[in-house]
Amino acid sequence: MQKKSITIKDVARYAGVSTSTVSHVINRTRFVKDSTRQKVLKAISDLGYHPNILARNLRRSKTNTVGLIICDLTNPFFSEILRGIEQCLGKEGYSIIVANTDYDIKKESDSVRLFYSKRVDGFIIVPASNEDRHVKFLVDNNVPIVLLDRKLDKVRADSVIVDNFGGTKKLTAHLINSGHRRIGIITGSTNCTPGKERLAGYLEALKMSNLSMDQTLIKIGNFKQESGYKLTLELLSLPSPPTAIVACNNLMGLGVLDALKDRKIHIPEEIAVGVFDDMPWFRHINPPLTVVAQPSFELGVTAGRLLLEQIKKERRKPREIVFKVDLVVRDSAGEKEEKRSKMYI
Repeated sequence: MQKKSITIKDVARYAGVSTSTVSHVINRTRFVKDSTRQKVLKAISDLGYHPNILARNLRRSKTNTVGLIICDLTNPFFSEILRGIEQCLGKEGYSIIVANTDYDIKKESDSVRLFYSKRVDGFIIVPASNEDRHVKFLVDNNVPIVLLDRKLDKVRADSVIVDNFGGTKKLTAHLINSGHRRIGIITGSTNCTPGKERLAGYLEALKMSNLSMDQTLIKIGNFKQESGYKLTLELLSLPSPPTAIVACNNLMGLGVLDALKDRKIHIPEEIAVGVFDDMPWFRHINPPLTVVAQPSFELGVTAGRLLLEQIKKERRKPREIVFKVDLVVRDSAGEKEEKRSKMYI
């Protein structure tokens, strides 16, 4: 025979108080004298009563959950962002439901619908592309939302990004100043903020140095390691291959290294390499990689903070926060001493 569930009425009867008094003790919504509070707590313990937190929050139109939709959880950059979000929201008692879209816009849209049906209190989304109908739906329904690492130009929502343009511009300029004139770039889809802005920064550095754009040196990947590998081989097969390569994220950078290793091409003696994004082990490989370092943990914390402001209705006007990035010069660009150059926006 199934055991009867203990209810708040059972607790009130056992403690000899009203159900409203039990509710005030559990929810801390009104002062209850200590002797009465102890009776209620003892009754809860003796009876093994577990408050239905989800039902309670639904009555308040809150679930204390946040939907986090990320395009690639296998990327350590996003894992560190997740750590920052968890630290920020966890302190406020929020749980995070995570969906990984693998850059699939249908998975992203489906995840939005699923989390919305579960009545999450807000969303943090790393959009896979410029497709924005599902995000506009959330905005139109006044659902708190923060866009992370990417913007959607036609959506009025909070966004947290880095200086993609300035970072790649400075990295490319460093390679030019080191004597390189044929610099290849492997970027991600230009249908999203990082791909578009990082390519623009590269082109601006060429323009400022009076170097003409060579379309054969521009390769569009998908921010994954395999595309970095494949596109590096394409660059190396050119009649006049580049003397330096810029990889526009960490995973494509690993693909570049794999391809150069397989072709037995030495860094930096035969080709220089620069990567947008730093990983803890990049300074320990041979040679250490010159990178544009992003404050990934701080990006996550900031996204969490902006979302909390919306959930608590502390403001209505959308905000855009752009973080500075650091150019960290190491051996892969031909230098022999690590240097860090900060860029402010």
